[in-house]
Order: sequence, then C-alpha cells, then structure tokens
Amino acid sequence: MIVLNDIRYTGKAFRGAVVLPTHDGPLKFDCHVEGPMNLDPTQVKRALLGHAVRQRTR
Repeated sequence: MIVLNDIRYTGKAFRGAVVLPTHDGPLKFDCHVEGPMNLDPTQVKRALLGHAVRQRTR
C-alpha cells in the first residue's frame, strides 16, 4: 500500500514522506513539490507520488 505522510507547506513548496511497497520491503522517500499554498490536495498528492516514483527509478 502506498502511504503519504506528514504533508506540509513550507512557504514555497509542499514536503511529504512517501512510502512505496516493493518486493524487498517498503522504500521511503522525502519528496517536495513547488507550488502555491492553494493547490488542490489531490494535485499535491499526485505530484509527491510522481516525485517518489522518479526517485525510485534512478
């Protein structure tokens, strides 16, 4: 199960912890997405998840 924790706005960006499941156990990523505070929460979650997926494939 994918988990997004501790999503907060830091003044210029949203930061959050994303946990992705893998066959070798969960991977935790600290992600950030720049944008205004009034972004839709679903857009923020989607962007944080996308950031974690890009980090995973590196």
